[in-house]
This record gives sequence, C-alpha cells and structure tokens, in this order.
Amino acid sequence: MKLLQIASGDFLSTYGGGQVYVKSIVDEMIRQELDVAVISFVGKEISVVKCDYKGIPLWEIGCQAQNFDIENLVRTIAPDIIHAHSQKALFASLGQQLNIPVVITAHHGGILCPAGTLMNVEDGICQTTLSHRNCLKCCLANIRTGRAWYPFMRLLPEGMYRSLGRKLAKLPFVPFITPIGGVAKSIEDKRAEWQSICSNATMVIAPSHAIAEAMTRNGLHPEKVRLVPHGIPGEFNVKSLTLSENENTKHERSASLNTKQEQSEQPIRFFFLGRICRVKGLHVLLEAFDDKCFADRAELHIIGGTGNKGERRYMQALQRKYSRANIVWHGKVSSEKVLETIQDFDVMVHPTICLEIFGLNISESLLMHKPVLATRCGGAEMQIRDGENGWLVEPNNAIALREKMLQIVENGISFSLDTIDSGVVSIEQHVKDLISLYEEKACIDRC
Repeated sequence: MKLLQIASGDFLSTYGGGQVYVKSIVDEMIRQELDVAVISFVGKEISVVKCDYKGIPLWEIGCQAQNFDIENLVRTIAPDIIHAHSQKALFASLGQQLNIPVVITAHHGGILCPAGTLMNVEDGICQTTLSHRNCLKCCLANIRTGRAWYPFMRLLPEGMYRSLGRKLAKLPFVPFITPIGGVAKSIEDKRAEWQSICSNATMVIAPSHAIAEAMTRNGLHPEKVRLVPHGIPGEFNVKSLTLSENENTKHERSASLNTKQEQSEQPIRFFFLGRICRVKGLHVLLEAFDDKCFADRAELHIIGGTGNKGERRYMQALQRKYSRANIVWHGKVSSEKVLETIQDFDVMVHPTICLEIFGLNISESLLMHKPVLATRCGGAEMQIRDGENGWLVEPNNAIALREKMLQIVENGISFSLDTIDSGVVSIEQHVKDLISLYEEKACIDRC
C-alpha cells in the first residue's frame, strides 16, 4: 500500500504539536519499512520541488504552486491512501475527484473554527455551531480594535459584509480595515472548507471525544468519525524518576511525593510544557502560582517557546509581571530532548483554556511517570484519570488550580507513580492502528 502523508505545514518544522506528531508517524512508518511519501507546504518562492528524507520522497510545495500543480503531483505519486494533516478541504476534494480515499486528522479547532481555537470571547470552550452569527464576535475579538467594531459590524447584513470582504481582498492591505472588513468572508470560507471535508473526506480521525463531538455537532456524519488517540515515541515500560544524580536520592525523592511534604524537604517542581501562547493558559497558571502561597515550597519551570510576534509579546509581558526566583523560564527544547528535560521535575501542569484536541505533552509526561494536573479542556480527559494518574480542574480558574497545587505541595501524591504511564500509546502501536484504518478504507473503496 502506497501512503501519502500531507504534513501539517512545513514537515521539518517543530513549531506545534501537529508538526511533531506527523514527523513522528512518518519516522515510524519508515522504520516499519512502509511505502510512504510526504507533501510539505513551505514558505518558499518555489512551485514543486522533490527532496529526500531518510530515503523517502519529500515533496515541498511553495508559494508559486497552483492547485493544478498539486493535482498533477498526486497523480504522479498515485497513492492508495491520502492522509491529510493540513490543506484538508483541498485534499478531500482532490481525493474525491481522483477516487483516492482521504483520511483527515483533526489536530486543532481550526478544522471548523474560523477563529482557530474553539474558544469564545469569554475564554470558555465553544459549544456552538459554525455560523456567521455565532462566530462574528470571536473573529473580531482576534483583531486589534475588533471588539470595539463588533456592535457596528453585527448590524451589517451578512451578504453585504461578505461582499465587502471580497472587494477588500483585491486591494492593497490596510491595517485594521482589511482584517475587520474581511471577517464575514473568512467565516464564509471556513464554512465552505468544512462542508468540503464533511462531504468529501472518507474518514476523519478524532484524537479525543471532545473534538469528535464538536465535529458531529457541526454536521460531520458520525459514521465518518474514528476515535484514535495519538501515540508518541519513547522507551516504554521503563521508569524514569530521575530527580537527582544520586540513585538513593532518586528513590527517596520518589517516595516523598507519596507522603505529606515537610517544610524542610526539597520543593515540589511543577512544570509547564508547550507553546507559549494565550490559549494554552500560561497566564492562568502564573496567576495561580502565587508567591505568598508557595514561597520556597514549590518551583515552576516553564519549558517552551514562541512562534510569532503576538506570542513573543505575550511571553514578555508574563516574564515582566512574574519575575520571581522560583519561576524558571527554560525556553524551547527540541522534541528529541523533551523527555530528558522533564525527567528532573515532579508534576506537569496543563492549564489550557481552549478546546485541546490531544495533549502530546500530557502523554510525554505520563510516559516519564510524571503525574499531570490538567484542565478539563477536551483532550486531557482522554488521558487523565482524576486521582489515579493526575488531577482535573475546570479551565480558566486560577483559584481552583492554585488550590489543587497547594494540596499537592501539602499532602503529596496519594497514588502510585509506577502505573502512571498505563494507557499511553506508543508510536509503533499508533502507526499499526493507522494502517488498519487505511486498509479498512481501501478495502471498502475497492469493494
């Protein structure tokens, strides 16, 4: 079976979890000696360029490529299955046209949310359906000064607003005016993309119940949905509780986490692992980590980086506001170094406030026998069993987060660290699960 993986943007980038995930499954497919090719979308002034990645073809699609270039490329590759992680509507339509089954994975809320995160203007998880009326306020709120424009723009007839956006798209970009005037068009475009996916995709993989429910609520037929949690690379069935260089200290430290913490003991080392952006809720975590409550009883280690100007401004503002000795900013680490980096910490905190499709960082932490304190953000509920391998609190609630962290500091951990990784899926098993789905769909189409 010839497989074609459509990368989540630039295949060689590690900006987000989607890129890391796709690279992991491709690496595992290569290890399993499967026939796989990759299409990668890059920001280069090129059309279509063939490269080599570990002995397989990697096709880079640049800014000069047209849709017919992509269609010709797919005809040349002639895959039995297309698995699209980006450009989902394009490949769903193309697969339908070429009679090739197309499997799509939902990596983030942007698959059906024009604002990209399935988070409403009150910083709550969106429970509505995709429409101009429901999405206008959120989309405007993502633009500087957009909130102030909402009372006026909501009065504009939808058709007229869309027409304005189409006209503005043909003119040179004007700050504020172009993005605000184009919101109705962007909602319309997202609706069209989503309808193409619903109509043309052979199967849509949902890594969590939360995104599966959101997609079916928005019109995707339940028979097209498959619930498949992500897998991660790593050494399974090996405990990693390295908390100091001395082996005896390791065991003492591990045991102390299951007992009441004494003032004289080493502080609990909480850690955040992920992209530094607002929807990940780092500001809520830092508000919860109040210096008066924790003092020298706990540390907070922040592991992650930014990918654009807005995220850098967000991080810098937090660093200025929370410049304390017990908060350590480690910066971004490579995906290959993540497990090594977190092995010296104790409890991962996952404070996401948007709908999280699946937390690869949660799986990585559990694999390293680190309990996880997470918000009920969708993906976390797939992995965290409250009171067994971690804890769950409501999202965007600094008080609830602080209370749970204080409870951990004061009372320790009441469950065994030895079985925390049960339920984490290896990348090897995950690829086998994907192949089973591919074969199922290929068989159905042949029949």
